[in-house]
Amino acid sequence: MKKLVLVTLSVVAVSCNGIIGNGYKISGEINGLADGTKVFLEKQDEQTGMPVSVDTVTIEKGKFVFEGEAKEPVIHGIRFESIPNAGFALFVEKGNISAKVNKDSIGLAKIAGTYNNDELSKYIKFNTDFEKKFLDFRQKNMPIYQEAEKKKDTVTMNKLNKELVAFQNERVSYNEKYIESNPKSMLSLIFVQGMFGSQTPDLAKIKKFYDNLDSELKETTVGKKIKKQIEESEKGAQGKKKLN
Repeated sequence: MKKLVLVTLSVVAVSCNGIIGNGYKISGEINGLADGTKVFLEKQDEQTGMPVSVDTVTIEKGKFVFEGEAKEPVIHGIRFESIPNAGFALFVEKGNISAKVNKDSIGLAKIAGTYNNDELSKYIKFNTDFEKKFLDFRQKNMPIYQEAEKKKDTVTMNKLNKELVAFQNERVSYNEKYIESNPKSMLSLIFVQGMFGSQTPDLAKIKKFYDNLDSELKETTVGKKIKKQIEESEKGAQGKKKLN
């Protein structure tokens, strides 16, 4: 009977993808880099804000593998020894994660396999398309703006400035709609945290978005930080009201 219980527990612990408990496995493929090249898995140091290496492996037959445990999804970066200034982001979280990388476009690595990484891939696609559209706009209109500036043509300058603001609002709108539609996504949590970076953070909107998030997200390290930020901001706002 004891042996049967142990076998049953092991079956429960191991999912159909072979991952045990909070284990993760990142299976990467890269074209264009030699075998033996070091690959670094990094995350942001909470004190300094700088990336620190948490694991190092080498490329073998065009592939690399990271394995470990992840109590909660945390954004990490993967960087290659021979190209130190290029890398890509992914969520380290329990499950099987795949990464297909090309040496000439490392930042556009195709990441898949877990919920948050699938969502991240969608956002990278949106962001890549958005950046291209913005750069095209800038390249086309910068000479026009400079010429208008010389001629003091405020009508043209104001028109282009409005179009520029529309670009900025498009990104903000995308993020806010994403938060509302994806309460279980770590990206939503990161977007909410990013709202504090505004010159005039809309605390009511931040709190509304945060309250709508899944309870599991709120229990993550980032989720707890946001809760603390909200509480401190509310106390600060109340203090200003009393002074006035």
